[in-house]
Amino acid sequence: MGTLRDLQYALQEKIEELRQRDALIDELELELDQKDELIQKLQNELDKYRSVIRPATQQVQSRPELQEHQRTKRQAISAEPANVQQLSHVTLPNVPKSAKSKELIKSAILDNDFMKNLEMSQIQEIVDCMYPVDYDKNSCIIKEGDVGSLVYVMEEGKVEVSKEGLKLCTMGPGKVFGELAILYNCTRTATVRTVTSVKLWAIDRQCFQTIMMRTGLIKHAENMELLKSVLTFRGLPEEILSKLADVLEETHYEDGDYIIRQGARGDTFFIISKGKVTMTREDCPGQEPVYLRSMGKGDSFGEKALQG
Repeated sequence: MGTLRDLQYALQEKIEELRQRDALIDELELELDQKDELIQKLQNELDKYRSVIRPATQQVQSRPELQEHQRTKRQAISAEPANVQQLSHVTLPNVPKSAKSKELIKSAILDNDFMKNLEMSQIQEIVDCMYPVDYDKNSCIIKEGDVGSLVYVMEEGKVEVSKEGLKLCTMGPGKVFGELAILYNCTRTATVRTVTSVKLWAIDRQCFQTIMMRTGLIKHAENMELLKSVLTFRGLPEEILSKLADVLEETHYEDGDYIIRQGARGDTFFIISKGKVTMTREDCPGQEPVYLRSMGKGDSFGEKALQG
C-alpha cells in the first residue's frame, strides 16, 4: 500500500505541480486581459451588424460570455463579499411548493447552460428559496439595460425575448431566464415581455449569493475535516490541507457500482465521505473474487495514484 513517507513525498510533488499550473494560468490570464480589451471594442461594432439569421440563443449569450471572461476569470459564479460568521447564522426562506413545482424548477436549472454545474446541495437550496410571482399578459418582466436582481423559472405561460427591439425567441414552461445578471454582475442583456399571463418562481440576488457563499464555505470545512480523518494526511500543515480541500471533487456511486477495477490503470485517489465499500481480489479468471475487507467513512484507497 506504500509507506507514509512515500505518500507524503508524492503529495508534495502533486502540490508543486498545482503551483506551477497556477503560475501558468496567471500568465495566460494576463494575456487574455489584453485580448479582452480588443474583443470588447470589436464586440460593440459587431452588435451593430449582427445578422438576423443567426440563432437567437447565440445572440442572447454572445455578449454576456465575453463579460463573463473579463469579470470572473477563474470564478464560474460571481461571489459578492460576505462575512463568514454572518453567513453561518443566516436563515434562508423555505417557500412551500408542490413536488411537481420542485421538480420543474430543478429540471429547469439542470437544463440551463449557466447553472447546470452547480452543486446539487446548492440547487436544492435554490429550489427551496424560490417564491411565486404572477404577471398578466403584455407585462414587462425584464427590461434590457436595467440592473438585475431576480432569477426566474417559468411554470406556466409564454414570454417573448427581444434585444434592441428585435424579437429573438419565445419561451415556455421549464425555462430559466434572468440568470446572467445575477451570475456575472452585468445589466440585463435582453427584454422579456409576457405573451400570456404567466406563473413564475423567483429568487433574489442576496439569497442566491448567500447560498453560493455558504455552501462553498461549508463544503470546504467538511473537506478539511475529512482530510484530517485520513491517516495518510495526519500531521500535514493546515495550509496544505486547505489546498487539498479546494481541489477535492465529490463523486457519487450507486449501490453495486464498481469504483476501481482490478488491473485497470489508476489515476484517482479516493476518500470515503459517506457509505461503505467492499474490496475484493480476483486470483484466478472465472472464479469468484476473494473478499479482502470493507471500508467506510474516513477510509481511503487508490493511494498509488498519487505516486504516478
